[in-house]
Amino acid sequence: MSNSKVVLSFKDEETLNGNAVKTANIKGTLKRLSEKVFEYANGAGETIRYKLATIAFKDLKDTTHVRENVVVYESSYEQGMEVGTTYLGRITRSKNADGTARKPWVTLYSAVAGEDFSDDDFAELPVEAEMSIQ
Repeated sequence: MSNSKVVLSFKDEETLNGNAVKTANIKGTLKRLSEKVFEYANGAGETIRYKLATIAFKDLKDTTHVRENVVVYESSYEQGMEVGTTYLGRITRSKNADGTARKPWVTLYSAVAGEDFSDDDFAELPVEAEMSIQ
């Protein structure tokens, strides 16, 4: 595990409950996914099921970080996630009522992270005739 600080671009957001959070998106390569299913009850009393994962991801300085105890919700792991595949994820940071920092909440989703577009990926076709609506 890297001892350097993780450099990411965080965006200020507000949760459905009105809590202020900072979120950053990551692309995490799945290294391990627990067999055990964990669960908790959310504020609405619904049971939320998840597994824990170990992932590797690069930050904005191209530094690789490995993190354990990353949450993978049931709706994602039921899609058939595979070790070695890179998926989209999110890191959420928030504060307690007294202003102290909470442990960051890191999640990984079943959406496979693809390569970003470059300008060379697009073709432009000439407009043959202008259309007008009368």
